[in-house]
Amino acid sequence: MNINYKEYVVSPQAAARARKESLNKDLKNSIRGRENGYVARLGEIAVAQATGGTIKNTYDYDVVLKNGTKVDVKTKERTVDPKPHFEVSVADFNTTQKCDAYYFVSVNTKSSPNTVSIVGWLSKDDFYKKAKFWKKGQIDFNSENKFEFKADCYNMECRYLNSL
Repeated sequence: MNINYKEYVVSPQAAARARKESLNKDLKNSIRGRENGYVARLGEIAVAQATGGTIKNTYDYDVVLKNGTKVDVKTKERTVDPKPHFEVSVADFNTTQKCDAYYFVSVNTKSSPNTVSIVGWLSKDDFYKKAKFWKKGQIDFNSENKFEFKADCYNMECRYLNSL
């Protein structure tokens, strides 16, 4: 099964804005904190661009869609393009955020650093019904890289997300 993700190229001006904003603000609700700030901002810009939404950057959500849906954008930095068996994550300390849906994006910083892949979305309720919970320190032996979880989190494969 393939995933039908959408790619969006972030303009050099928007990328520069994302870099500047990421230097000035810690991501308190991020597993990687400031280290992931730049790609997180790129993801928010791409989702707003793709949906016609408006960036809000609150603790609870990042983008508000035209229909009022509050979206939290979850961005993963990768060195390859997304594949159906790759996983998306929401940290356990983010479960109380007052958003309606999650949009999951990947940024391949190795081959195309200003290109954002929107791999899919789910309502917040559906995500927690379908996702698997992992404890910090557990190792996913089914993953290609035997991933060790850096925080308690909920994960699921990209193939189960709704397409944009």
